[in-house]
Amino acid sequence: MIRLPLPGTLCALLLLTSPASAQIYSWTDAQGNRIYSDQPRPGANAVELGPTNVIESPPVATPARSNGPQTDTSLNANFYRELNISSPAHDSNIRSNEGDLTLAVQTDPPLSGSHLLRVSIDGTLSGAGVPGNGAAVQQLTVRNIDRGSHQIAVAVVNARGEELQRSSPITVHLQRTSLNQPGRGGANQAPRAPAAPRAPNVPRPGTGG
Repeated sequence: MIRLPLPGTLCALLLLTSPASAQIYSWTDAQGNRIYSDQPRPGANAVELGPTNVIESPPVATPARSNGPQTDTSLNANFYRELNISSPAHDSNIRSNEGDLTLAVQTDPPLSGSHLLRVSIDGTLSGAGVPGNGAAVQQLTVRNIDRGSHQIAVAVVNARGEELQRSSPITVHLQRTSLNQPGRGGANQAPRAPAAPRAPNVPRPGTGG
């Protein structure tokens, strides 16, 4: 039997009893106190209980599984605090008849051995790449670039060829000899001087007259 003052008694019994099988009884003792109990006794009245409200807990979210290969952790964040072309300087004029351009690229931390540096020329990545060797400065040369102005950048890619990070582009103006210039049979061939005029009435050698 539980003797508690109203309404605390009723609240306690509602919490401690099972809604499916509980029955609460109430009566007044000799001192006029209202008594509640889950045990019946002569003269006690059954207390009608309302329906119990039940709140379902939200489902526990489970992490989605990916069937694909694990991606590089640096795909969503810049792995290198510094990635820039230190040479040549922006807006440089480069003279190269062969069309070769040599870049010095600085990275911090040093380029990882699992990463490659590739050159982007006017938005197109070169096919070859330079792997990391633990040095903070990498040097790479791009061959046979067309004459004119170009936007040059470098990109870090992983072993799967996925681009992880790209430097800010610089502009270089490549100057090389054009094969379309008049009087040039090749890039390094000097122009031939025009033939001297022949005097009138002078026979050509070997004509005999």
